[in-house]
Amino acid sequence: MKRRSITCEDGNLLLVALIVVAVVSGFVAVALNVTNNTGRMSDRSRDYAAASAVVEGSVEYAYALWKKRIATNNRAITTTEANASLTGPAFPGFAYAAAVESGPLQIDALDEFGAPVATPTPVTIDLASYPGWRGRTFSYLAKAKVVQTGGYNFRTGVQRRFQYSEVPLFQAMFFFEHDIEIYRAAEMTVSGLVHTNSNAYLSGQASGNLTFQDQVSYAGAYSDQTDPPYANTWSGWVANAWVDPVYSNGGEAAQLHQVPRMEPLGTEPSAVINTTDTNPNNDGMRELIETPNTSYTDPAEFSKRRLSKKAGIMVSISGTTVTVTGQNGTTLTAAQNTAIKGAVSTKTAVYDQREGKNLDVSTVNVGTLKTAIDAGIAGFNGVVYVKDSTTTTTSSPNPKAIRLKNGGVLPSNGLTIASENPVYIQGDYNTGTTTNPNSVPANGSGNPSNTASPTVSGYTRKPAAVLADAVTFLSNNWSDGNSSLSLSNRAASNTTYNVAVLGGFMPSGYQPASGARYGYSGGANNFARFLEDWNGDYCTYFGSMVELFESKVAKGKWDTGVIYRPPFRRWNFDPNYRNVAPPGSPDAVSWSRGTWAKW
Repeated sequence: MKRRSITCEDGNLLLVALIVVAVVSGFVAVALNVTNNTGRMSDRSRDYAAASAVVEGSVEYAYALWKKRIATNNRAITTTEANASLTGPAFPGFAYAAAVESGPLQIDALDEFGAPVATPTPVTIDLASYPGWRGRTFSYLAKAKVVQTGGYNFRTGVQRRFQYSEVPLFQAMFFFEHDIEIYRAAEMTVSGLVHTNSNAYLSGQASGNLTFQDQVSYAGAYSDQTDPPYANTWSGWVANAWVDPVYSNGGEAAQLHQVPRMEPLGTEPSAVINTTDTNPNNDGMRELIETPNTSYTDPAEFSKRRLSKKAGIMVSISGTTVTVTGQNGTTLTAAQNTAIKGAVSTKTAVYDQREGKNLDVSTVNVGTLKTAIDAGIAGFNGVVYVKDSTTTTTSSPNPKAIRLKNGGVLPSNGLTIASENPVYIQGDYNTGTTTNPNSVPANGSGNPSNTASPTVSGYTRKPAAVLADAVTFLSNNWSDGNSSLSLSNRAASNTTYNVAVLGGFMPSGYQPASGARYGYSGGANNFARFLEDWNGDYCTYFGSMVELFESKVAKGKWDTGVIYRPPFRRWNFDPNYRNVAPPGSPDAVSWSRGTWAKW
């Protein structure tokens, strides 16, 4: 057999083969190493994501606890109060970093510059979640840091800013807890903010008939094309008669917003209102104008907001007896006590066409009250609470009500009058005159262009509010003697009211005792009630209107007919309330959170 010799070419092939094997082996080694590193990186990524989720969950826990503590106290809380027993929830595989370094789960109150302080510093700011609204805002910084107890021992921290805002309700033309409706109203231009914690049903009856000049917000649903609830049971309902309102300051897209609720109780109503238990002090937001039953617990959400507890002067009426007391630092001399009693007259039976019955009306002479207040009452905070608690009997069956009269000039620092009774405001209020209504330009001209002054020359509108079961406007021409006569005998005259109003409302679909459900409520344009023939007359209004509850005493259903004929409404939000709210004004609460940041 002939043997073949190894040539140079063969040697080259062997060398190439060895090189290929070496390179392939290297690639395999690299691939194995990359695979291992990728696995380790995936593990680290998962651990880091888990650590991030844990620390973010801890801050969310801190937010919920911080929010609850503020609601319980009904105020901004201190750093010490925020951190009391703030241990944080347990998460398997992680521990708070306190054992390793300072700075576990904690909440710091901040000053106006964002620096930690013992007590937060309030700052008035625009509320990002509520276009056009401003709030007295308190800021906090929540921080959490955790360390992984196994694996890669990640140490991860985040921080997030919390903000608690107290939002004066009297900074809007309308603030409604329930549905806000304006259905086919007479020509109406609404200045000022509008907000409802429920649904908004807004429509004119002709193009350009209903105009909104400022921001409109709602927490529920919005409709400008759907007929109002229970409309088919209202005799004035016209199918598909809704006409879009006009948004004159940028258009609907710029002015109309769906937003979270604002909380007048500092927390969700469901957390405190209970109509099924035995406690009479937690039945609804009407508690804010009521006196509590001292035999039962008064929840803090109500107790600290009740006008009866905020008031500096209490006026109690029982039968023919009037009792006056000072509270909240108010000190009354014997002479001052007598003077205030002298401002309250004996009861008069006045027929209310909407209620279809007489009411026993006690009249407060606001001018007499002003004289006593301006003479100097030590410690008085500007809030007077008036209540007629006379027991209704078979011999005295009429509901009890309060009337404010001679209120053209108010005390120099303003005045808030609150009651759980219905309240009538008779004649000009806070206009600067008690003698000649026609000296008020808005009355003298009729104010057809809504440009006439609502006060006499030289008088500055005072911060003023009336809060009651329901509020009715009686004109300068009102006569008790004509109250039960036909509408033609109850002719109104031009009248101006410069006052914020908080009152009750009968909603659409109300079910009266007769069992006959009726439809439209009268809408926001009839929130302040009327009892006269205002045809051709002007009602000029500067203020703010707030609805939080259904009326409990004045429950007569809305209608026109024999009850009233509507005025030309020249209604305006009083911009002064953005800077100086009426004494004892109610607030809502809003909450917000900033973005996450590493710590």
